[in-house]
Amino acid sequence: MTPRPDRRWIAPVIVAALAVTLWLTSGPPAPTPTPTGSFAFAALGDAPYYWWEDIKFSQVRRSLDQHDLTFVIHVGDIFWRPCTDRHYQAVLDRFNGLRHPVIYTPGDNEWTDCWERPSGGFSPLERLGSLRRIFFANPAQSTGGRRLPVETQATSPAFAEFVENARWSHAGLTFATVHLVGAANGRKAFPGRTPEDDAAVTRRTEAAAAWVKETFAAATASQAPAIVIAFHGAPGFNLPADHPDRQLFEPFLETLEAETERFGKPVFAIHGDDHEYTVDHPLRRRTTGQRLDNFTRLMVPGSPDVGWVRVVVTPGPTTAFSAEARVVPRWKYW
Repeated sequence: MTPRPDRRWIAPVIVAALAVTLWLTSGPPAPTPTPTGSFAFAALGDAPYYWWEDIKFSQVRRSLDQHDLTFVIHVGDIFWRPCTDRHYQAVLDRFNGLRHPVIYTPGDNEWTDCWERPSGGFSPLERLGSLRRIFFANPAQSTGGRRLPVETQATSPAFAEFVENARWSHAGLTFATVHLVGAANGRKAFPGRTPEDDAAVTRRTEAAAAWVKETFAAATASQAPAIVIAFHGAPGFNLPADHPDRQLFEPFLETLEAETERFGKPVFAIHGDDHEYTVDHPLRRRTTGQRLDNFTRLMVPGSPDVGWVRVVVTPGPTTAFSAEARVVPRWKYW
């Protein structure tokens, strides 16, 4: 009788191999050094939406803290339901737990969509008031483990409620956040929508256009070599100027076109909303149809992709931007 091979060793070996694999793949990738003469910042948004993405987001936080970043820009959609003060505070605690300054501009998930029953059945404008109270208690500075002084549109009597529209400078560049959201820029119909909701969209978009115009003026006065503008909503850059979906973002877009053409130097726009990592040059001047090559758009990845984008800036006679998406693999939960 031929003796049977002893297979008792197979299971322990497999377990050991899996343990080694988990150890070798644990944690985020090693940080990327910032080239001499450049600086780097992070851009992210549109995640986490689900509990399993919350687990993966811990990898994002670790990766951000490991990198040499000047600041972190969050372009909104900080969660998907519920829209409670407790949930706001939990996200703010995450921001403050990072070692970098965090500059945040709201998305639609955290206020305009909060009328939905699973989100809490709230009044969107009531939620916007709470969002401002919690995240922008001190509008003259960022959130994050290290605070960054910022200017805010709220110092203008004409737009005193817009504490979320911020501006700051670094290495001579001018940075700004602008409150524009998805969900048709907040015009999406919902039960109980009132004329007050419609008027608030018009006023917010007019404030955005005014803030853009003021930001370009400030950049010109300071001889900034480039401008970076961050907002949440995808404004239909690739649509015709008269398309209804694009018209929802007027007069912001018309102002952005005119000011970008007049400025002539690099303009780097960051937004979320459509969840597709994109870097391109989509802006055209409606009066001429000419593409504005000095304008670059970065759309950050979003759920089900959980991650961030490392943007490296090399200031100089022609300021250069490069972007690298760092997305947590979909199978990774440790």
